[in-house]
Amino acid sequence: MRITINLATRIYLDHRLLNRFGYCAITLLLALSGWNISRISSNMGEKSRLNAELTAIQNKLEPKPGGISETDVTRQKTRVRFYNEIIERKNTNWLNMLETFENNTPAGISLSLLAPEKNQGEWKLEGYAKTFAFVQQYLEKLEASKNFSNVLLLSHRNFISGDKAHGVQFTISCKVLF
Repeated sequence: MRITINLATRIYLDHRLLNRFGYCAITLLLALSGWNISRISSNMGEKSRLNAELTAIQNKLEPKPGGISETDVTRQKTRVRFYNEIIERKNTNWLNMLETFENNTPAGISLSLLAPEKNQGEWKLEGYAKTFAFVQQYLEKLEASKNFSNVLLLSHRNFISGDKAHGVQFTISCKVLF
């Protein structure tokens, strides 16, 4: 019996070439990680330098000018704050805001007060309805709208005015989104 080996069917790998590719890949990855580390340390140094400059500039601006009393400084700061609030209110598109409230107020509801709160976007609504069912419908409509969130019924009470007028007085808090 004669056994022959067919060498053409076996796959031969060049292990030296694979090792070279592996070493090159490792070297390349080490070089990239070294470059990234140097870039990160450079950015951190730049950040600390900018923070130092920022604190130096703030220290220069902090002291008040000589000859001005503390009351004058506080009075001027309150004026600036007041005028900034006016400018901020002028940036609001009031017609769009009122149209949003009008579109989401169903029949049977009359609003007597629309007041923005100190928090940005918070509103307080007061009004009257014929029955509490109308108030429930109004709350559901506000909650279903994409323009309103955090809708809360703060208070409600029955009222009677004269012989014919009666209904429900309510107060709602909500956040208006634009």
